[in-house]
Amino acid sequence: MFKLIKLAFYVVIGYALYELYQGFTEASARNTGGGRRERAQTMSGQGEGMEERSEEPSGMSASHQVGRGVVS
Repeated sequence: MFKLIKLAFYVVIGYALYELYQGFTEASARNTGGGRRERAQTMSGQGEGMEERSEEPSGMSASHQVGRGVVS
């Protein structure tokens, strides 16, 4: 009976240490800018980019989308 209680205690301590480790690694990844960035990107909404015009020395110009959310 004592061995079973001891095993359960070790499991609880091990799980607590694992969760503590996961918290530290997630916090350090958040501070360095790496890791799970998709959560932070979706907090500010959907990105659409901006309309930009490129002008050539010959006088020609073209407009295109640039910035966040542009896939083409």
